[in-house]
Amino acid sequence: MREQTALSTQESLYTRLRTAVLNGEFRPGMILVETAVAEAYGVSRTPVREALRALEKDGILQQRGRHLVVRVTTLEEVLEIYDCRIVLEGVAAGWAARARTDNDLELLELALQEMTLAADASPFEKATVNHAFHERLWRSSHNATLVDLLARLEVHIRRYPEPTVSQPGRWEEAVAEHTAIIESIRQRDEEEAARLSRAHMAAARDIRVRMVHTREADIAPS
Repeated sequence: MREQTALSTQESLYTRLRTAVLNGEFRPGMILVETAVAEAYGVSRTPVREALRALEKDGILQQRGRHLVVRVTTLEEVLEIYDCRIVLEGVAAGWAARARTDNDLELLELALQEMTLAADASPFEKATVNHAFHERLWRSSHNATLVDLLARLEVHIRRYPEPTVSQPGRWEEAVAEHTAIIESIRQRDEEEAARLSRAHMAAARDIRVRMVHTREADIAPS
């Protein structure tokens, strides 16, 4: 029982720390010190150490000298991540159009409805609702391996504290693009579903690249 409790604490701490990175509480480049994290979360250093190791293994943290820091993703890595995701999102949507059930379609519609209701939400809340839609789409493909791969890529994309849907006009565009994707899945049009999903992610990639360039320009020495 004690081992199960320790494991539960470790998993819970991992989830909380991962969420803190994704919602921008821990920003790229921030140092995470075991003692400070243990004190902040009211746990011993052992589960902190294990949780930090798991985050490092997932590529969320990286070693910098003697410290673990929130990984800073370069522009080259951003392009690599998005290029992979563009391909896999297209595959997932195409397979969803072929394999989806009526229940899958209903859940996709509900996820889209949540997006329309989040028009005035915070950027982090919008990113969370947007992720829920994509996760529902992945699961409609009925391919567990594909879902796992996309989930791992999503973690790397969401390390940036400011989501692409925070940019002016992007939320409305995303909702419209998701609506079109659902319709192609409803019609079981595999080719169109894949094309629309690839275009959707390509648009997100282009926005993210502009955001990275803007961030680099802001921090560049004058």
